[in-house]
Amino acid sequence: MKNILPTLSYEILKIANREIPRSIFLNEMSNILIDSLKFSELTLLFHKRENESQFEFVHCTKDSFEYKIISLNDLLHHLPEDETTILWEPILTNSFDSTSTFFTEKGTFWTIDFNNFSIPYRRKLGLVENNNLLKPKSSCSLLIIPFLYGNERVGLVQFKNIKRELFSSLGTNLFEEFAQTLSAILINQYTQALLLERVKELAFLYEMSNITKQSSISLKDSIHQIIKLIPPAWQYPEITQARITLNGIDYSNTPITSWEHKLVADIMVEKEKCGVVEVIYTEKCPDMNEGPFFTEERSLLNNIAAELAIIIISKKSNETNS
Repeated sequence: MKNILPTLSYEILKIANREIPRSIFLNEMSNILIDSLKFSELTLLFHKRENESQFEFVHCTKDSFEYKIISLNDLLHHLPEDETTILWEPILTNSFDSTSTFFTEKGTFWTIDFNNFSIPYRRKLGLVENNNLLKPKSSCSLLIIPFLYGNERVGLVQFKNIKRELFSSLGTNLFEEFAQTLSAILINQYTQALLLERVKELAFLYEMSNITKQSSISLKDSIHQIIKLIPPAWQYPEITQARITLNGIDYSNTPITSWEHKLVADIMVEKEKCGVVEVIYTEKCPDMNEGPFFTEERSLLNNIAAELAIIIISKKSNETNS
């Protein structure tokens, strides 16, 4: 274990430097941790850097991966049957029971048998209402490590195993060191992912402004050029399709027969709706700010609709004057 953790850090760092969407990075990272550390389940919480009331939530097993943006209160409500969640808030807020032998000085929790911890702890919190709740459930070994960034607690990672794995004092220390390296990688990759999206957005806006300035091309050709620019500007370009509908006529980069997610903005000319611009994901994607779409992607789509209105007015004006 002492040798595998530095190797894992290096492998995860290589993935982080590939300039891929955040959800894909987290999926690959989680699978590596599950496979290499031989745990049955991984859960990760991480503060969004621009909105600390929201967390990135990751849950990964051998056969599944879930990623979403969610508030801590909503998350705890979302997972009411998992008793391990009663530990998350005190660990994140640095209000854990520091006298307990289950916690390290930094707030890492570990046990080889969660039943031996959860029943007394539920009694202490007044969460046990009748004896039926005290019946033993299937036990698990559990390791929960806070992510520390300076003096700030920016999230946690939880490893669970249905087998009785012992986390020795030495092993726990090594995991704490590994978690802090992982925290730095997560913050760095998050910044890189945001920067990549902004670069794509700026590149799109530059190209679209060039189209807007081209008075010699037709409205139809302008629309087709804009449609081609849209997919590369979104988070998952390989599954992104675009469609613009104007005065009942549909324009799209490829035939659209079905979709998993759709983002729509109205095209308004002289306060009247004359069409819509749509961005479509053909596959299911993790929840972000608006479905699977970023807040910035919503703003970008609104800007596209506004620019299309300007182009329409300009083309009409040119036709009138010619």
